[in-house]
Amino acid sequence: MTKDEALKLALEALESIEWHGAGSCWVLDDEKVESAEAALREAVAQPDERNFCPRCGKRTAFFDLTAIHTCTPPQIDPNKWAFDNGLEST
Repeated sequence: MTKDEALKLALEALESIEWHGAGSCWVLDDEKVESAEAALREAVAQPDERNFCPRCGKRTAFFDLTAIHTCTPPQIDPNKWAFDNGLEST
C-alpha cells in the first residue's frame, strides 16, 4: 500500500468519527480506525527510496529540488573486459 492510499484511509477513518452529544462520547467505526492504523504503520515502515541515486546509491538532496545529482558510471578497462569475455586484448 502506498503512503497516499494509507493517508486516504486515515482521512476516511477520521471523518467517520462523530460526537454523540446526548451520550457525551465519541462514536467511531472501529473497523475503519483499525484498518487505517494498520495501513499507516505499514506505510511508515516502508523505506523512502526516492532520496537515493539508482546508479551510484548516494543520497541525493531531497530538500533542494533544483540540485542536480550527477554521477559517473564505473569505468570499464577494455583489456580486462576482453580477457573476461575470452577475446584478445586491445
